Amino acid sequence: MDFDKQRFFQGLLDAPPERPLLELPEHSEYLQTHVFDKLRAGETFDLKALDWDAFDLRHVTPENYPRQYERVHTGWLRGINSFLRKTPAASLNEKIFF
Repeated sequence: MDFDKQRFFQGLLDAPPERPLLELPEHSEYLQTHVFDKLRAGETFDLKALDWDAFDLRHVTPENYPRQYERVHTGWLRGINSFLRKTPAASLNEKIFF
């Protein structure tokens, strides 16, 4: 169970390319006409009558959501780094990694 550098580096090379976690928000004409225009006019609409396949999550994502997500992501990273800095180092006499 020794650490194999060659296998580790090969695993890094074989990793799939990074994908964006969030899709950019996009306007949906379907939602505009079937939901928002009706709400603006004071009308009601039936959720059961909506074609749920006519729009995706990117159509209902708020415009500033990617920026807020990035702030939360950065906050989590700062918190983890702070926790790791406060964690005492392993004893040098143990000669183990974890």
